[in-house]
Amino acid sequence: MVVFISSTKRVSAKSKLVPDTIWRKLSEYLGLSEYEAKVYASLIETGQAKARTLSVLSGVPRTKVYSVLKRLIDMRLVSEIPGEPRKFFPTPPNVALKPYLQTYRDTVQDLEDLISALENAFRKARDRENVRQCLAWIIKGRERILRKIQEMLAMAKRNVCIITSGNGLILLYKMFNKMFDDLISRSVEVKIITTNKPNNEHILRELKYVCNVKESDFYLPMIIVNVDSEHILISRFQFDNYFLRSEGDEAIFSNDPVLYEIVWLLASQVVKGT
Repeated sequence: MVVFISSTKRVSAKSKLVPDTIWRKLSEYLGLSEYEAKVYASLIETGQAKARTLSVLSGVPRTKVYSVLKRLIDMRLVSEIPGEPRKFFPTPPNVALKPYLQTYRDTVQDLEDLISALENAFRKARDRENVRQCLAWIIKGRERILRKIQEMLAMAKRNVCIITSGNGLILLYKMFNKMFDDLISRSVEVKIITTNKPNNEHILRELKYVCNVKESDFYLPMIIVNVDSEHILISRFQFDNYFLRSEGDEAIFSNDPVLYEIVWLLASQVVKGT
């Protein structure tokens, strides 16, 4: 049995509790017309009201408000209070909107199942192919490249191997000398392959205390960083430019296993004896 308790409320002609965004979302999510959404939102705010009052509050013409209320009653969003004058009250939102919420949840679940099925089919098709795409990112700008190297060093768990020229070693030491100490403290093996030049002898002496440093006679105006034998970054630096915000530098980063193996093999071959 439903008991109707009438309470007198003074309502203003302009809604203060329910903004325009509410009825717009009701219209979008529930498939209501503009009039239907406005009447329901206004009724939520007033609790109960006569059709004439709802017309004023919602801005729906009086000639339309009764037909709108009838559709809302048919949709079980509104009920009519028996008696004269006729009044209407809204179904509580947690009751009225629950079926719509469940419909959206079912739709999301169906979409997740669809994505999973498509992903499985995609993986099977890719496994059958002899040619596939690999993932690689192009990084432009010295500051962004150094930030990526910092990120790689921070996530290292087992080993770090760096191949670079004497000038590249100077740049890395200036930026990450404290990170090298942190890597060693975390039992991460650090190996550096570089050239011995007069301008970096003191850096080599410092690094040899904490890192496995190997000197090799090669010319490679690049910095190559390998982390955990999974992630690799190859960067081309303009070492005659010592500004941090140099936009002329570029790098490639990848964690694709095939690309990693090919690039690291090539880099190792360039550096004799490594």
